[in-house]
Amino acid sequence: MARQRFSHIEVGVKLAGILQPLGELTVTSLDNDADWQNSWKEHFTLLRIGKRLVVKPSWIDYVTEENDVLIELDPGLAFGTGYHPTTYTCLESMEQLVRPGFMVLDLGCGSGILTIAAVKLGAAGVVALDIDPQAVQASRQNFRRTGIKNKVQLDQGSVPHRLAPAGSFDLAVANISSRGIRERARDILPALKPGGTLIASGIIDEQQADTEEALLEAGYTSIKIWPREDWVSITCKPG
Repeated sequence: MARQRFSHIEVGVKLAGILQPLGELTVTSLDNDADWQNSWKEHFTLLRIGKRLVVKPSWIDYVTEENDVLIELDPGLAFGTGYHPTTYTCLESMEQLVRPGFMVLDLGCGSGILTIAAVKLGAAGVVALDIDPQAVQASRQNFRRTGIKNKVQLDQGSVPHRLAPAGSFDLAVANISSRGIRERARDILPALKPGGTLIASGIIDEQQADTEEALLEAGYTSIKIWPREDWVSITCKPG
C-alpha cells in the first residue's frame, strides 16, 4: 500500500512539473520520535500582506499592533494560508476593495481565509462555498475559532446556488483555477450587484489571456491584473 501511494505521489509531481519545473522528488526519513503530524507547521509563520493584513497561524502567539487586521486560521487539509501567490493577491485586492457593510461571495473558500479577511475588513455578511467537504470542515472550524460564524453562510457546492441569488453581492472572490473561472464566470455575474466586482484567481500567467477572453465574453469589463510570481489574479466588473 505504501509503495502504491508513493507511486501516486510520483505521478502527481511529474504532472505538476509540466506546468512548473519542480526538480527531482526526494524522500527524507523522519525520526521515530518526530512529531511528523505537526512538523509541517514549522513552515508557516506570521505573514503580513498589504498595509494592514496579518495572517497568523493559530499556534503562534502574537500581540496585534495598531491598525492590524488580524486573520487567524488553521489551514488543516484545506487550501489557503496566504503564502500561495493567488491567495496573497486576493488578499491584497480585498484590502482595497472591501467596504463596511459589503456582502461578499467566497467561491472555493478552502480554509476560509478570504471569508475571514472580508469580515475583518468590515463585510456585513459572506456566503462561503466549496465543493470539497474537507475545505468546508476546515472553514467551519476557522469561522468558529475566529468568532465570525454568525456573519457567514457556509455550504458545500458552487454557483448557481440558493445562497447566491441574483443581485446579492458587492464583491465575489473566486480563488479556484482558470478553468473554474471560465466555467463559472457566467453563473457568478448575475449574483453581483450593479457595480459589483469579481476577483478571479488561481490563474497561471500562461492562462491569463484565455481567462481574460472568457471573462469579456461572459460580460465583464474594467479588467485589472494583480501579478505575483507565475500567477495572476484578475479584478473585473459586470459590463
